[in-house]
Order: sequence, then C-alpha cells, then structure tokens
Amino acid sequence: MEQGYEVVTSGRELALRITAGRRTKPAAVVSWHPEQRHNRIDVAHIAREVGGLADIFWLENGAESYAFGDNLPPGAHVFGNAARVYSEDLRWMKDVQQSPLRMARDRAAAARAAEDIIEDVLSLIREVPLKSTAARGAPRRVHGTVKAFASAGSRAIVELLDGTCCTIQREHVVPPVRLDWMLSLGQTVEGDFDPEDKTLDINGLKTVPRLAELYGAGDLVLALAEQVTASSAKLTLFPGYSWPVAAARISSNPLDTVESLVTEGEVVVARFLREHGAVVLSLIDVDDDAPVKEAPALLQGGTPWLQPGRHLAEQATAGRTFAASGPDAGADDRSGAAPGAAPGAAAFRSPGGASEDPSASTVRPSAVLRSVQLQLESERRRVAALQELVSAASEAGAELVTAQKEHAALILQLEAERELSAELQEALAAAGVRTERHRQELQGLRTRNREAQQALRRAAVGSDGLFGTPGERLRHDVYLAWAKHIPAADKAIHALPAVWKAGPEFAASLYSFTEPGVTAKALKAAVEVLTGAAERNPAREVHALRENAGGEAPQVRREDGARCFRAAIERNVAGARRLHFWRLPDGTIELSRVVVHDDCRP
Repeated sequence: MEQGYEVVTSGRELALRITAGRRTKPAAVVSWHPEQRHNRIDVAHIAREVGGLADIFWLENGAESYAFGDNLPPGAHVFGNAARVYSEDLRWMKDVQQSPLRMARDRAAAARAAEDIIEDVLSLIREVPLKSTAARGAPRRVHGTVKAFASAGSRAIVELLDGTCCTIQREHVVPPVRLDWMLSLGQTVEGDFDPEDKTLDINGLKTVPRLAELYGAGDLVLALAEQVTASSAKLTLFPGYSWPVAAARISSNPLDTVESLVTEGEVVVARFLREHGAVVLSLIDVDDDAPVKEAPALLQGGTPWLQPGRHLAEQATAGRTFAASGPDAGADDRSGAAPGAAPGAAAFRSPGGASEDPSASTVRPSAVLRSVQLQLESERRRVAALQELVSAASEAGAELVTAQKEHAALILQLEAERELSAELQEALAAAGVRTERHRQELQGLRTRNREAQQALRRAAVGSDGLFGTPGERLRHDVYLAWAKHIPAADKAIHALPAVWKAGPEFAASLYSFTEPGVTAKALKAAVEVLTGAAERNPAREVHALRENAGGEAPQVRREDGARCFRAAIERNVAGARRLHFWRLPDGTIELSRVVVHDDCRP
C-alpha cells in the first residue's frame, strides 16, 4: 500500500473490517466507476492529506461494491463515484446519517467531495499519532507567508522566504481550530520546517487568551454554539472556555425551545455577565446597535477566531485551492501472459520408410483378420458408451436449459433491483442537499426569531409602567438619544430646543415597529432634526413634502402656516423609513409621523 490507500479485492471482507469493533482509526471508502472517468474522487489526494489518520480504501463500482453494500446496514454503502467515512465507534451502524455520503456527479463535485471526506476524517480525530523522528533531520526555524487555504480550512499553504512551499496541518496545531479561522491570507508566520514531509509547525505561535483581560461585566461578546438541546445551549468564548446557557437566558417566552432559536455551529452575540463572581452568558439583553467586543486571536499575529455571520455549520467550498482527479483506471494491467508451447514434438515414421519391419509380410491372413475384428469390437463398445452418454445428456438437457433460463431471469431481476437502488440513492443524495438548504434557512429563521424576541422584550420593558403617558416616554427617549449620539464637546452647540412638539400620531408610529433597531434609528434622526444637524447631513436627505409627485408641486402646508418636511431614517433597504415633521412659523419643530418610504401622508 505504498500509494497510501488500499485497493479493495473483496467487498465482503472490507465490510467485515469496517463493521469490526476493534478498529482504532476511521475508515474512508472511495468508490469509482470504470466508465465515468471525468468525475472520479481523487483518492490519492485524500491519502496524502489524512492517510496517516485513517484507513483509505479504493473500491471499484461493480460486483465487489455490491458485495460490500450487501454486508452493511441499509443505506450505508457507496456506489458510483462517491465516498463515505466510517467512524471507529460504529455509531453510523445505528444512524447512517452519522456517515454522510459524498457524491461526485461532475468534476467540481468530485473536488468538493474529496475535501469533504478530508474534513469528515479530521472531525473524528481525537488524538493525533506522533510523527516518527527516526532518520529525520532536525527541523529549522523559518519565516513564510500564508498564500492559500485548502481542505475546508484544514490546510494552509505557506511560501517560505526561499520560495519553498509547505503546509500547515490543522490536526497538528493546538487548539485544532480551522486554520482559516486563526490565520489570514498574506499573514507572515514563523515555525519549524520539516523538509521531509514539507510541513510547518506553528505551535510556538500559540497564545492563551485571559478572560479577565478580554471582557468585563455587561460586554457584548461573540460565542460559538457548540451543543444545542431543547433546554440549553453550550456557548464557547474560545477553546477551553465554555458555559451552559439555560432557556430562560435565551428567551423570555417559556414556550420557546432553545433549538428553535439557536443552531449548533452558529456564532451568536451574547451578554457577558458575572453573578457572585461566576461567568454567566445571556442572549436576552442584546442590543442590535451596541458595539460587540472582538473575539481573541488564538495565534500570535492571527485574526480573531470568531467573526459575526461566519458559522461553523457553513461548510465553505467555494474558492478551494486544489482540484481533484481520480486515478486512471486504464493504467491497470489486466492482460495475462500467453502460455508457452510444450518443448519437443512426437516423431512419426512413414509407413513406407526405410524402417519398415521386414517380418510384417510373414503374418498369416487369419491373424490379421482376428486383429481387425478385435479393433471393430472395441470401436463398437466405444460407440455404445457414447450413445449412452448422449442419451443421458439429452435427458438432462431440458433441465439445464430451464435452469439457465431461470438464472438469466434472476440476473435481469438483480440488475433491475440494482438500478432501482442506484436511483433511490441518488434521490436520497438530492434529499440530503435539500435538507442542508432547509437547515441553513432554518438557522436564519432561528436567528431572526431570536432577534425579534429581543426586540419585543426591549419594547415591552421600555413601556411597561415606567411612564404615565406615551408622551412622557417619548421625551425621555429623545433625551437619551441626544445624550448618546451628541458628543459631550458638541452638546452646547447642538442642544435640544427648549420647546418642541410631537403630533398626536408620532409616538404610536415610532413605537409600532418591532424590527430590531428601527426605533433607535428613528430617535437618532429625530434628534438631528430637532438640533438642526439633519439639514447639514446629506444622508438625511431633508426636503419639502409636496402635495403630489410633481417636481413643481407646492409644499404641504397647514392652516396655521406650518410647512411639512421629510427626512431619511434608513437608506438602501426595502421599505426604508422616513420621518415627517412640521416647521411652524415661529421656527418650532413638531414631529409628525414615522412612515415607510411610499407613505406620503403628512
């Protein structure tokens, strides 16, 4: 097995090895179709990347792949150009979804399948075997630049100062986090270069974040949802620092389950708290427009290991570095040697040759006749035996023909069953693709559901019995927005006017929106209108509200002489909000309504 993988000669024996409980490494089985060369999965690439961490098998689609599938649990086999990783703990025998099938319908899909198989193997590795140091030269300290990432972030390609290229292997980095989560393209790295296997050891760059120096009570932080159940979620701030979060700290609705709000592998924003000295994480008190603390880097000079919107559940495949191509089946030498001729040949003498026996002419005719008769009798017995053999064969012939027909019918039935099985497997693979798409959609819905819950809770807390009237609440919120958005040095210049008004519909229109952040944006726009900053801010697009869409239409006016204006709250979004306000003859501002873009009523 010099090439790093084993060519399968018995599908049944392979199935017995795969299902044996004594395995200590994962097993990757890559099947290939002899008539489909363009979309074969590159087993050699897989073997180079993870051959030392898993047993790699190369299985031809045909009789042995059918035998392999016949000796496995239903749905656990591979066929055509496809691959699957089987964990050594055999949990896939109870749930085949634990061992996903990686299909390769075209060349691009084959490349993705190879990278997915590598990632599947790495996800099962708990302890990496130590490299042998025998006959190895001492590694040398080098500097290089990160040029690319491959194999779903499990490999980083580094170019050294002398032009040599080498790889960083995720399984040999502590902690074993995706490399594209810890490093960035163009980053300079330093490590020990192994010239034999062209790898770079960067464990010397490891840095251990200090929680007390990173976050303070009340900070908004990024966390990775590692485990999610109906009642709780395990959130990780960085490797080795995880905390369980109960449902009560994720949603204030007792009917919500954690699984309906959080997805495993999702990067979420959480509130970092301390209660009696202990760390507590909460997803309830999260403000959408509040700043979020940056996640720590896990390597010196590296990037923050968590970023908003980048989730572990996304398995990015676009932009991978390596293309894949399967081994050339035409290289297999299947021709046998021609048999040699038997040495020597029998020599026959000619009847008329010089060696003819002179005594033959002295034989009596009666003796010759007797010899002929004996030969005839021998031939008769041979003919009788042949006739008996033919008779017996003719009797068995009908049975043989019937058996052959039955055998042919069974072969046709088997082929039909195999074709049906292949169609069902393709349908299953397509269903898996749809399931993954639905999973991603569900993750988005969970996120939006959680954000809506937080927005509704903030709105409820803001209005529940704290103020006697909506007007009191409005003036309080406007003052807080002014205090928040106007710097201390500018507060004297941009002071709130001593007198301003709010129309009868303004408070209701302001607090009617439940989308995250809309109310805060509207209050900020109102502050700029009241202080006069809006007219100097081009983004507010302050202009007169006219009686119709015509450019020369008169401005909307009231009987008391007040003129109506319109300012932008949002831009470049669907249904962007606008603020309508009146400017009275004495200069006093009266806030009228918060509306969507197409609402032109004053």
